[in-house]
Amino acid sequence: MKDKIELKVNGRVIALNPFVKKIFVNLVLGAVQALDKIPQPMETIEITLQPEKK
Repeated sequence: MKDKIELKVNGRVIALNPFVKKIFVNLVLGAVQALDKIPQPMETIEITLQPEKK
């Protein structure tokens, strides 16, 4: 999988520097690879976060 990551906040693309990209990619790949029954090969991984409203 070629590492590509995009961060959007409220629909707006936020630029990530190389250090932050590397952290996100390694964190997500490490967590996903630790799970059972992940389809191989992994082509895309999608994560959606919706912060809890206070």
